[in-house]
Amino acid sequence: MTDYWRHHPPVHVLVAGYMGYKPAESVTDAPDLASNLAVMAADMRGELPEHLRGALDAFVAPS
Repeated sequence: MTDYWRHHPPVHVLVAGYMGYKPAESVTDAPDLASNLAVMAADMRGELPEHLRGALDAFVAPS
């Protein structure tokens, strides 16, 4: 998706850049995406058919 956005950036990003918008402060307490994905994958694992678990394992190692 980042390759697509590089060629077709979202309009709100273009407008913010054009207007010189800068966030007031940086985010330091954002949740860790990798751990959130691991938790979601663990929750879904039991409900997925065996042939789809391989696709899940490609993104998150099985627990």
